[in-house]
Amino acid sequence: MNFEQKLMNKYPDLFYKKEDGSLECPCGAWVPLGWEAIVDELCGSINNYIKHTHRSEREIVSKEYYFWNSITSFLDWSHILFIKLFPKLNKWEYNKPFFSFVRKFHKHAYKSVKHNKIYPPAVKIDQVKEKFGELRFYYSGGDKEVAGMVRFAEYLANQTCEVSGEKGELCISGGWYKTLSENTRQQESYKNYEPLKQLCQQEKETNSAKEQI
Repeated sequence: MNFEQKLMNKYPDLFYKKEDGSLECPCGAWVPLGWEAIVDELCGSINNYIKHTHRSEREIVSKEYYFWNSITSFLDWSHILFIKLFPKLNKWEYNKPFFSFVRKFHKHAYKSVKHNKIYPPAVKIDQVKEKFGELRFYYSGGDKEVAGMVRFAEYLANQTCEVSGEKGELCISGGWYKTLSENTRQQESYKNYEPLKQLCQQEKETNSAKEQI
């Protein structure tokens, strides 16, 4: 079972479905072995956020709400004014009967309100891949929280060796980019890769030396 199929089986709600109900990923979901854990954790975080995070939105279902709410607002304002005029009476034994009295009106107002659970927009994965040595996670839907998760995962991957999962950096060899660790660059297959940052620094120093001549 390849990595794409593992993701689709583990997080089915994050993928598109065909007419027959089977899952599909329009452009594929493949990343190097060293990044699989990062992408897996990202999908898990998004899936958990979408399913278990919600905010409450109040909906007034009866005009009686405005009547009861105006009474409670007036009583609250009266109580504040009373305390300012008679601060010595601001004690629990005097406030308790008043709070119990006001609570009855609050209950009437509460009955006229419906609290709806608003969940984040659904997320569907369009494509996951490596491009120019960096992680690319394309998706539809979601909100700014999901966008933050994706950016953080891409940031982690861009500092993680795509072969071993160790700490790595962006390297280049003849126009090919890979994020590799120092240990991985010792392997025969990756000996021609050099850290891009190091090459840029060398080029900068060379240009600086030429300007001084």
